[in-house]
Amino acid sequence: MPNTNIEQLISLIITTTRLIREHTKHREKIDPLSYLQLGTLRYVAEKNNPPMKDVADHLCITPPSATSLINNLTKMKQLERIYDKDDRRLIRLAITAKGRKTLEDGFKKITIRMQRVLSKLSEKERSDFIKILEKLSRAYSNK
Repeated sequence: MPNTNIEQLISLIITTTRLIREHTKHREKIDPLSYLQLGTLRYVAEKNNPPMKDVADHLCITPPSATSLINNLTKMKQLERIYDKDDRRLIRLAITAKGRKTLEDGFKKITIRMQRVLSKLSEKERSDFIKILEKLSRAYSNK
């Protein structure tokens, strides 16, 4: 692939990501959580009480940033900390009933928004888009 195509792809990814964030921030904010907070709730729900370090690794953020993020979600009663009975240094996270409800509501809003945006694509374009994203996801997972 020529460098100009790669540069164009990088530029499009950066621009599209920025536009999605701006659109959400100014028009359809997922109250009361950000995408990062919602992503954290989803990861904790899927991984069933992961350690805080795993959350930081998954989100590609530093442990201090993860601590701040978790502190806020804990204050909002979305998550709770579980201290390991054998090793008090190991802190696991659990999603609360309130967190599950917030996660469900947040993903409903995202689904509605994505349906509206993706309706501008044909069925074939949507199918191709999904296949491309899956392929990219696999490629990055294998690195």
